[in-house]
Amino acid sequence: LVFNFQTPSQADDIRDFQIEGMSVGDSLLDYFSKSEIENARNYDHFPSDMKYRIIDIKLKNKFYDSIQFYYIPDDKKFIVQSLNGRKGHNNINDCYNQKQEVEEELSDKFKNAKINKQRKLKHSDDPTGKSTYTITFFNFEKNKGRANVSCYDMYLTKKRDVFIAVSIQSQQVSAWIDSNYGVK
Repeated sequence: LVFNFQTPSQADDIRDFQIEGMSVGDSLLDYFSKSEIENARNYDHFPSDMKYRIIDIKLKNKFYDSIQFYYIPDDKKFIVQSLNGRKGHNNINDCYNQKQEVEEELSDKFKNAKINKQRKLKHSDDPTGKSTYTITFFNFEKNKGRANVSCYDMYLTKKRDVFIAVSIQSQQVSAWIDSNYGVK
């Protein structure tokens, strides 16, 4: 099974971690046109203080179906602060099986990371309470960010959406997400 992320053995820093060849600190302009970035599906309508803009870009002929990027809204270079590769699954059990495989690989690569597994949680963006996610964090040393792997079982549209997400985040994005996206 190929997850299409590359890390040197025993990586210690999120910049050592790549998804589809991209990493935190890269410019989105090296991979996409300005128009693709500015017109990508975004999350501007969800509650946030907009410290970071979140967009999704669909991929063709790649392992991941799409990648979610976080960048600072006024940044003309569109520097990646976080990226999240997503791949759809037919059912949640297949997602959980793949999540376990990715966790094992990340545990092997990130030997110095503190691992935090969470139980199944309700997704706050779904007012019905039917959508859930299960996440495992790989926290790096202070101020070096984190990686995580999650399974989502979402009911935000008419069809059920099940997918795995593998993410890398700067420490600043991690803190922002943990603060409920800056919403008081």
